[in-house]
Amino acid sequence: MSTAPILALAGELAIVAAASALQAATGMGMALLAAPLLALIDPSLVPGPMLCTVVVLSIAVAWRERHAVSGQVVGLGLAGLLLGAAIGAGILRLLFGLDLAPVFAVLILAMVAVSVSGVRIDASRPALLLGGAASGVVGTMFGVHGPPIALVLQHERPERMRATLCAFFAVGCTLSLLALAAIGAFGAVQIGQALRLVPAVAVGLLVAPFISRRIDRQRARVAVLVISTLSALALLLR
Repeated sequence: MSTAPILALAGELAIVAAASALQAATGMGMALLAAPLLALIDPSLVPGPMLCTVVVLSIAVAWRERHAVSGQVVGLGLAGLLLGAAIGAGILRLLFGLDLAPVFAVLILAMVAVSVSGVRIDASRPALLLGGAASGVVGTMFGVHGPPIALVLQHERPERMRATLCAFFAVGCTLSLLALAAIGAFGAVQIGQALRLVPAVAVGLLVAPFISRRIDRQRARVAVLVISTLSALALLLR
């Protein structure tokens, strides 16, 4: 019997566990880290199954730190995301069956470049609406909601940013899953794929407290950006 499927599953679980631990400890990194790596192993895991794991993780973290969630920020971001999710689903429907990995890779590299450029983006109403819309588009197409809205919130207090981002992801990823289901790109098969990854999310949540005591938020952010860059380059060169 070939060991390839077992090794592939082990790799998927390890990636999701590590990414879950990183986001639960720092508030960001789950989709940005896991999605490109999972796409290298099994492209069918992105975006639907990947979004499911983000929903589970985000609900857990947002509930744990619900006292720090900003309802106003979440509301404005989600208003923009509704439009963005519809646009992203429409693009997917038009391009269904095409290899979008190179597009995914370029988008990740662009997001990383903006993240390290030092551009100051404040959490104003227009910025939150635009950030939410951009998150809806790329999240629905590629399972990565985080970078656009995280850039808008990057100057908020760490605990507020972490809790608010996870609340946004919980609702936003659910809306994107509904949009994917509406165009026939998410169903029973994708739910089954997601269920096999959920135990890794639980492992990540258990490990997160140990990580948060040993690394600061800035180091975690640098690690996410470096690994995401390498993963995007691997997708371009495969």
